[in-house]
Amino acid sequence: MRDIQHIIDGDNGDILKSSLEYLRFRVIGIMSKMESLSGRNLKPLADVPLGTLRKNATRLHGVCRYNQGIDKRRTDLSPLDVKEVALHPESLKNEWIRYAEFLMFHEFLHALGFSGHNRTFRQLESHWPDTGAKEMGIEFSKYLRQRNAKFAWKCPNCYWQTKRSMRAAGRYICRTCRVKLVDFALTID
Repeated sequence: MRDIQHIIDGDNGDILKSSLEYLRFRVIGIMSKMESLSGRNLKPLADVPLGTLRKNATRLHGVCRYNQGIDKRRTDLSPLDVKEVALHPESLKNEWIRYAEFLMFHEFLHALGFSGHNRTFRQLESHWPDTGAKEMGIEFSKYLRQRNAKFAWKCPNCYWQTKRSMRAAGRYICRTCRVKLVDFALTID
């Protein structure tokens, strides 16, 4: 799959949608070979609408949005109850594509009726063959935080710092020193 950063930054939604479609069928193909999902009908996943999250989202990497009025506690949830599965557009970059596959798998498990993150869900999730893909989530979070950062929170004692998109405004303290963190505006290079 080619790098689509220029499309993410631009307005060409058609190529972005085709990238999501490619990802969908790749993930469904992998899911169809999983013994733990052998009794599940995966065909309706092909019709679940796909989308992307906002570019500036930092905490949310993917979401399975159910149709309005759907009770997620129902035991008979299916892909027909899903309004959209959306992934972070940055996850579609070549360097994160393995993580994007895992994200889509994760959200497709929700679409198949596993709405919570309970033991059953985590057990199914653990069957994803690319074991390193899930761990990429921590680095992806750091990447998004760095990318969207406008401020640095710094400890005046030990000089520890982290980049964030909002001000600390005296609400946060250093874990080590127990001193309020100080805000510094980041300059654009």
